[in-house]
Order: sequence, then C-alpha cells, then structure tokens
Amino acid sequence: MKRYFAVFIALYTVVLLYMMFYASGREPSEISYIQHQPFITIQHFFNDNNIDNQAFIVNIFGNIFLFSPFGWLGLCIKKFNHFVPITLFFLIAISIIESIQYISGRGVADIDDVFLNTIGMLIGFVLFKYATWKNIANIKVHFELLDSKSKRVSTVS
Repeated sequence: MKRYFAVFIALYTVVLLYMMFYASGREPSEISYIQHQPFITIQHFFNDNNIDNQAFIVNIFGNIFLFSPFGWLGLCIKKFNHFVPITLFFLIAISIIESIQYISGRGVADIDDVFLNTIGMLIGFVLFKYATWKNIANIKVHFELLDSKSKRVSTVS
C-alpha cells in the first residue's frame, strides 16, 4: 500500500505543478508580481463584490483542499508522522514553488497562497492523524505504521 500511495502522491504533485505553471493559459510574463503582505488577496476575495463565486471558490477553497493530500505524507515517509517536520518541509517546498512562479513569470507569488496551501496540508495532516488514531480501514497494518511493541503484541495473540 505504501508504494501505491507514493505513486499517487508523486503523480498528484506533477499534476499540481502543471496546474500551477501551465494550466489556465498561463504564459510566461515579463512582469513578475509578488504579494508579500499577508491576507491582502484573501481579504480582496471576501470584500470585492465584482469577483464571481467561481473565482472565490477556485482561489480560496482550491488553494486549501488541493493541498490536503500532502498531509498524508506520513504514510510513506515516517518522519512526516509528526507535525513539525511535515510543516517545515511543506513550508519550504511551497515557498520554493511560489518563488519559481515569481522568477518564471508564470503566476503570482502570493504569501496568501503559502498560507492557504499550508492550511490545506494541515487539514490533511489532522485527518491522517485521526485515521491512524482510529485505525480506520486498518490503516496501521496496510501502511506498516505499527511501532515494534504493537507488532509483537499482534503477532503473539
């Protein structure tokens, strides 16, 4: 199962990167833009009556929920079972991606995207921790998440 999830997350990452750099008619621009003031873009989407619902949903909810699968990285990388390592890794990775958007002129480098993407990953992480705590669908066995004590107890009984 670990291998299947690793393949899924790799393919999912490739699709997301494509969407971030090439989809929606994104062409390289000579003018790069960076939004470094927190919550300006989010506030704009909540306050501007000229923005349609689709743009709001795509920007706010898309930036959150599209990144929630990354909260499940602990299924294939054991050190990402913990809050600090996965959060630091994700913040660095998404910051690099936003920087590349700025440098390449494909898209806008926006601190709000980093914030929303991280919220999405954290939602996924909370769901991952809940699923492993409750052992939903026997996830601990399928993804070999049992510690050595639990393995000994389950093999003895």
